Amino acid sequence: MTRQSETLTIRLRLKGGSGPNSNWLWELVDAQGSVVKSGTISGPEHKAFSTATQAKAKLVKAEAKPG
Repeated sequence: MTRQSETLTIRLRLKGGSGPNSNWLWELVDAQGSVVKSGTISGPEHKAFSTATQAKAKLVKAEAKPG
């Protein structure tokens, strides 16, 4: 049995700007290619990736809760 959280992929897309003024769209995508969660953030690429990773961890934690 595989859980949805194990197959989530982070997708980053640059929407505009450059350097510290970059605007990023991050998406968590499941195995079927549908977007589970998305958001935007301004700043460097590593900040956008970190935010998406935290959102992914929260989804995994919420799925792991019994009930």
